[in-house]
Amino acid sequence: MIELHPKCVLIPEATRYRKKAVRIIRFDEPDLIIEVQGEGLSYARIVFRDVIGFRVMDEREITEFWNEYSEPNGWLWEVLDGGWLSLEKNRKDFNLLNLPTREFFVVDEFCVNIWCLNEPEIIDLGADPSSTA
Repeated sequence: MIELHPKCVLIPEATRYRKKAVRIIRFDEPDLIIEVQGEGLSYARIVFRDVIGFRVMDEREITEFWNEYSEPNGWLWEVLDGGWLSLEKNRKDFNLLNLPTREFFVVDEFCVNIWCLNEPEIIDLGADPSSTA
């Protein structure tokens, strides 16, 4: 059995939304779009470009991310080590080793792990999240 110990860094831009709920997850090749609702009428679209893979998993199945990498500490993290990518690298036929693949983690009741080549773009859609406090 492989034991993982995630090491993550918070994506600072996401801290504008202290609390959020994932409303939409849409794969529009090659991009993954996740829309979240923050407090009040604040909404954001998170766009992950050049996606290589993603998974949606019940938070109960990835407890290695608790308690440090979960709300209220943050909800959008870059996984530097010990995440899904680290797990897959143990497979004999895994062939992404030569790509500059990055892993991101969206915390929710159903969490999302994303492999892509660039940092996500966060686009505000509704009210300014700082005005809802």
